[in-house]
Amino acid sequence: MPETTYTPNQPGPTTAHPINKHRPFYVVSKGKFLTLWVLSIGLYQIYWAYKNWKQLERSKGEKLWPIARAFFALFFTHALYREADNQLKRDGSDFQWRPVGLATLFVIGLLISNLADTLARRNIGFPIADMVSLGILPVTGWIAWLGQRGLNAAAGDPEGRSNARFTPLNYVLMVLGALILVLACYGLTLPAQ
Repeated sequence: MPETTYTPNQPGPTTAHPINKHRPFYVVSKGKFLTLWVLSIGLYQIYWAYKNWKQLERSKGEKLWPIARAFFALFFTHALYREADNQLKRDGSDFQWRPVGLATLFVIGLLISNLADTLARRNIGFPIADMVSLGILPVTGWIAWLGQRGLNAAAGDPEGRSNARFTPLNYVLMVLGALILVLACYGLTLPAQ
């Protein structure tokens, strides 16, 4: 079992992993995660996937192509959650989650979102496709958060306290996303052409 250490720059104990001192997964708090997910209109999903694969790449010392895996999260989320579950088992953790089920639900949410976005771009099914596209956003965010809980636990920070504060870049992303979200909602009130 890895020893628990305290790092002064972090608000609490962390788990030291035997591979190296890098956390194996991206850590983020619930409030920050969900706020960024919704207010970035889902763009945070790409960053989230990238950061997780980048952390794992550093931790393992292997080339994992984090950018490609982030853009194709549809195909790599199961593998990411499997890595986290394996880490939890190696650490002797009794953290309860369902990585396969959560990854599957996340992939289904992404497929629905992509289909709704495609229909909306082609002006098919207005306004239903647009409403589904916007409505699925918090649903996939919540499902991804449930998976992130397992990633946080595997990284030794179950509550994500070490990454709970918003950065200036987070605020910029949220403002831009919120403006687009407001415009999208306004567009739903306009009559069909």
